[in-house]
Amino acid sequence: MQHSAQYTQHTEPSFGAVPAAPTHFSVCYTPRPGSALAQFGRSWFGRANDGATLQAFSASGLGGDAPAGITPTPGRYFGLHASFFAPAPLRGDAGLDEVRTHLEQFAANRKPIETGPLKLTRMRRSLVLQPADPRPELDWLALQCFNAFDSYAEMADTADDEHPHLSRYQRLLLKSFGQPNVMSEYRFALRLTGPLDERQMELVSVALQPLIADLCADGVCVDGLSLIGSTPEEANGQSSGQTQAAPVRLLGRYSLAG
Repeated sequence: MQHSAQYTQHTEPSFGAVPAAPTHFSVCYTPRPGSALAQFGRSWFGRANDGATLQAFSASGLGGDAPAGITPTPGRYFGLHASFFAPAPLRGDAGLDEVRTHLEQFAANRKPIETGPLKLTRMRRSLVLQPADPRPELDWLALQCFNAFDSYAEMADTADDEHPHLSRYQRLLLKSFGQPNVMSEYRFALRLTGPLDERQMELVSVALQPLIADLCADGVCVDGLSLIGSTPEEANGQSSGQTQAAPVRLLGRYSLAG
């Protein structure tokens, strides 16, 4: 996708230098700092989307209303966000600075999108917030993101048994494009939890309802796109030579200002 070289810069405060030796990147919507959605995300996940590594969903996000029996989700999880270009390995000859420049220009030429009212719903074993009514504008933005940033991604080999939950069509998309949830399979979603069993799903749903009632009624404005990157780290500085899972970092947020 080609873009004009002339555009008006509408960037938000920098989140620091792009880390060295990045392994993965993604393009997401993250709440505008100071917004009601950002405040909810800070309370729910326990920390703000401030560029630091955010921890997995845990009962602490529920404060004093935490139902018994909810266990933390394993591993790291970047806080409240909706993916437009899912995490992918960065191509060997590409750099995140190049991706960031492209995203800055991409965002400056696109308009904010209102989600309309939201609903709390299930996505496989997780709870997510999604628009109550279809929003083709969000689907179109996701397709544009895929077309714009797919060239920076390395196609990874995948085996069918690695993704048993995918439909036959999603498997075809995965083999063809490296991502299963693109084009007609894309769904805008703000993920609130990791995998839950049926009892946990019910308990967390009940606890969430009063916390998200106003957000769901008002909806949110997708008014920016964020670049997410990761780098390998030596496990706790140990000398074993083993590498732990890469921390996920917010590298910049760029206003949709077209």
